[in-house]
Amino acid sequence: MKKPVLLGVFLSSLFLSMAIAGPGDTLWTRTYGGSESDKGYSVQQTTDGGYVFTGTTQSFGAEGNDVYLIKTDANGDTVWTRAYGGINSDDGRSVQQTTDGGYIIAGYTNTFGAGNYDVYLIKTDAGGDTLWTGTFGYGDEISDQGQSVQQTFDGGYIVVGHTGREGNNDVYLVKTDAAGDSLWTRAYGGSESDKGLSVQQTADSGYIVAGYAQSFGAGGSDIYLLKTDASGDTLWTRTYGGSEDDEAYSVQQAIDGGYILAGFTMEEDDENLYLVKTDANGDIVWTRTYGGSSTDWGYSVQQITDGGYVIAGYTRSFGAGSYDVYLLKTDSNGDTLWTRTYGGTDTDRGYFVQQTTDGGYIVAGQTRSFGAGNYDFYLLKIAGELPETSIEIIPDDPPVTVPQGGRFGFTGSLTNNTEDPQVVDAWVMASGPAKEIYGPFKEFYDVPLAPSQSRSRHFSQRVPNLAPLGFYDYIAYCGDYPSTVIDSSFFQIEVIAGEASGSNGWILTGSFLEGDLADLPSDFVLIRNYPNPFNASTVISYELPTSSLVKLEVYNISGQKVATLVDSQQEAGYRSARWDASEVSSGLYFYKLTAGDFNEIKRMILVR
Repeated sequence: MKKPVLLGVFLSSLFLSMAIAGPGDTLWTRTYGGSESDKGYSVQQTTDGGYVFTGTTQSFGAEGNDVYLIKTDANGDTVWTRAYGGINSDDGRSVQQTTDGGYIIAGYTNTFGAGNYDVYLIKTDAGGDTLWTGTFGYGDEISDQGQSVQQTFDGGYIVVGHTGREGNNDVYLVKTDAAGDSLWTRAYGGSESDKGLSVQQTADSGYIVAGYAQSFGAGGSDIYLLKTDASGDTLWTRTYGGSEDDEAYSVQQAIDGGYILAGFTMEEDDENLYLVKTDANGDIVWTRTYGGSSTDWGYSVQQITDGGYVIAGYTRSFGAGSYDVYLLKTDSNGDTLWTRTYGGTDTDRGYFVQQTTDGGYIVAGQTRSFGAGNYDFYLLKIAGELPETSIEIIPDDPPVTVPQGGRFGFTGSLTNNTEDPQVVDAWVMASGPAKEIYGPFKEFYDVPLAPSQSRSRHFSQRVPNLAPLGFYDYIAYCGDYPSTVIDSSFFQIEVIAGEASGSNGWILTGSFLEGDLADLPSDFVLIRNYPNPFNASTVISYELPTSSLVKLEVYNISGQKVATLVDSQQEAGYRSARWDASEVSSGLYFYKLTAGDFNEIKRMILVR
């Protein structure tokens, strides 16, 4: 279906594309690389609507393999690239954007560390420049490799991979602080080869790890699922599979508290994509296999906003020839809704999939059918399903940082995507720093939508004066409250320390319904700018109880006007304007709001 929404600047053009393309259709593809072998493994949509893509390159960087990071815009066009490593082999396997706007990359290195291969962790700023690197391992005779990384609730990182010698590996879990210093490491396994390939922090602050084990299970390799507490101590383990090989490459906690795993299962020399759904204790709820008469593997699974799953991997059973990227969409029971293959006559593989802000999908992998030569990074933007009614929320001034007791604004839109009249409910909630749920803050019942109508309104959200500090997902839903969700949209907010003034609760004002005046401001109000003091820019908010001719002006300490931010007739509601002060010097400034007969002046400080 649609979104997790992070930022809305690219949504209009993407939404139009989605209205034309059917689910699973290709919107665009991109390849990146040089004349040597360049292999992509992991992608994430970034808060600016673009993408960050990592893997390994032989075409760029130092000698041998290097970790390769590509930042693109929303259309997949390259913004910048970076290579990290030294004269030996260095490999990137997993990337995530961090809360400071930079990136964390996990993989392994033969250039740095204790010897042989070591887990390799790279932290960069928003421009891809290295802030720090870390290596983790057990010494010269041991091979240690990182496969998956995630930023944790405390700002640190969790990395999973494996450690050991060939044929005798253990799952290797590394927990670091925000600076990349090791807090603890754990190894799990038996006397044979056991590997961890995917990790996620769970809602209880522990961790779920998926991979495969040869030490335990029914025979061959079996899917291996480990649940730990926040300190890495084992709570339980499970194996799944038969007498032949079964492996999992991706795990995610599902919305019901259980887990979804993707990988492959082998039966009579036929490898099929394998999906396993468990409950919160790791007990099987259902399993599904997908594929044909040849090799079909699943490498990445994500539960999406409609409760179903999207899985990426590769297939030799279907497609244009050799291996092709394989994408499947299922319902919440794992039953197939559609499948697609992408690629050419040579080898093309998919390794990662994520639902994007427009309800489509971004798929990362590698291709030999297209590109500059040998293997190249392969990025595909795929259309998703368009629901009967859709909801969109876009913040006024992203990224949203709001003090305790403060307020932020956003525009909400409800759209009827059919040629028939629709009536829909909408409601708004938030998920807090520890995954606690707040809300609903307000429900809008039976909002009427004419055929193809879109109804947009501005809203204002006050944050409690004692709201826990940290990052929240601010989420809007539409459907039949509270039982059925048709669509959802969210953006991230950060709550920081404030003056503990304002509301004790989450108060949402604004309405989708025509003529609903209850949520309009009762008085003219000029709100203190935020941040203050500020560097380069600040936001000034104000409230209008009636339609007014509005002027918002900025003056320096000598009384000279230096900027006019607003000079127009505005409707009643909650408004804000940003002042870009990059062209003026540091010092004390005043801002003045004139609206009808209302006048008020406040001061602010620019610090460089």
